[in-house]
Amino acid sequence: MSHGTRYRRGFRLAFTSLAAATLLAGCGGGSHTPPPAPQPPPVSLKDKCPTLKGTTLASGAVLVEDAQVVAAAAPQPEYCVLSARFNNSTLRFEAKLPTTGWNGKLAWLGGGGFDGQFPKASDPQFSPSIFSERYATIGTNGGYDYGGPVDAGYFAAKFALDDAKLLDFTQQSEHKSLPPGKELVTRFFGTAPSRSYFEGCSMGGHDALMQAQRFPEDFDGIVARAPAGNIIGLFVQFNRIAKQVRVPANTLNAAKQTLLAKAVLAQCDGQDGLVDGIISKPSACQFDASALRCPAGADTGDSCLSDAQIATVNTITSSVATSDGKWTHPGYNFGLEDQAKGWGEYIWPAAALGGNSIQGMFSDGFVRSFVTRDAAYDTLAWDPNQWLPRLSEVGALFSAADPDLSKLNARGAKLILWNGTNDTSVSARDTARYYDSVRSTLGAARTDETTELFLAPGVGHCYGGAGPDRVDLLQAMATWVEKGVPASAQGLQLRKTDASGATTMARPMCKYPAHAHYKGSGDVNAAASYECVN
Repeated sequence: MSHGTRYRRGFRLAFTSLAAATLLAGCGGGSHTPPPAPQPPPVSLKDKCPTLKGTTLASGAVLVEDAQVVAAAAPQPEYCVLSARFNNSTLRFEAKLPTTGWNGKLAWLGGGGFDGQFPKASDPQFSPSIFSERYATIGTNGGYDYGGPVDAGYFAAKFALDDAKLLDFTQQSEHKSLPPGKELVTRFFGTAPSRSYFEGCSMGGHDALMQAQRFPEDFDGIVARAPAGNIIGLFVQFNRIAKQVRVPANTLNAAKQTLLAKAVLAQCDGQDGLVDGIISKPSACQFDASALRCPAGADTGDSCLSDAQIATVNTITSSVATSDGKWTHPGYNFGLEDQAKGWGEYIWPAAALGGNSIQGMFSDGFVRSFVTRDAAYDTLAWDPNQWLPRLSEVGALFSAADPDLSKLNARGAKLILWNGTNDTSVSARDTARYYDSVRSTLGAARTDETTELFLAPGVGHCYGGAGPDRVDLLQAMATWVEKGVPASAQGLQLRKTDASGATTMARPMCKYPAHAHYKGSGDVNAAASYECVN
């Protein structure tokens, strides 16, 4: 046998032995592990979305009622929209989770008014980075559903007659919904949000302050626009003004409103270096309506104000306090007295409201459903001093005016306060007063670590008005929390935009108590032509 023949035979024997061993292993006679079964392709978030319907959260206490994909509609991305409800409760929340490009963070949206519906991030009081940076968002119904339009039934606030709904509305809805909300976000994306922020205006601003004061562990950063934290004092003032303006002889017709507005501007408009219809520092506008008094105080025409009408102006712009001094309100600023996004927004009566005002509609619901719990109560005869014990009970649930933010400061969380100076719902004076009380409580250094206040001159409630009203405060907050740069050091601008989104006016956003002052030259609509001065 040749050497090559012996080699080939040996090779065949070795191969045969190897084959036999492999066969034995396949029959359980060895330790060979079969190759893993092929894995199914990963399920896209879009496909995953509807499978979450029927999911329970919070150990079964919350049920996901619905889950569906909603197509993108600029600027909103494609979302998985999930609604969930608490068992044995009318409290519900809605999550909108982007199916692609999630930034890993949660933006909680505060509601408004008497709630009863989910907030919408597309509303102008919210920051555009909610969409552009693809936040997951969650908002609640405030503890109950109101199915109809904003009408007399809505303002009646009958939900407040139910103690459980009252508790959810006044303080608990966001705090209770946050844990299951985060659980839902985690189930959808497979990871928990890295940061959680809150943004709200008006009653949403109230809820923002409630979070900062009573539940400081909930959020890393809180944006409180037009924050109605002094809610009891607010409703006392609402009722006081509404009773005054509902008397026909006391109110100002359109011509008298314009008379007043022009007189105020003539005295105060130029104080910021520019006559432009915007009073940049209302606290410096010490206008006296008696300068417009008619001869002998009688109503003799549209070129003057009667004594009754002057009393109305003084009521609007002056402070009020209950007899025990517990509930107070500092009144409203002069400016935009004849504008729909000024005094016309909440103060002046409207025929569509039966001669009542929006302030009056809200205060009527508060008095009847929160305080007296009598739907037939005559709110024109209401004296808050006769209801002090009940106001204390409601205030213990509802008030969010505690200046002690030490717990928020201790954990390094941040709060941005923002208010239009011509807001006739939440007074900029009241928000400034709250900020000042925080500074007195924490001291300047700890306050600067934790919170900043910005006022928007010429802006009404949450948005709109003669002044620039747009600024992305959520983005500013994220920069402060994640990079350590406070909002006041970010060079932020307040902008007014047209229908196409183009900027038509800009001002520097000045940290309170500074205000924007025109330098004396340059484009009056450009922020660079102004400086922040005290």
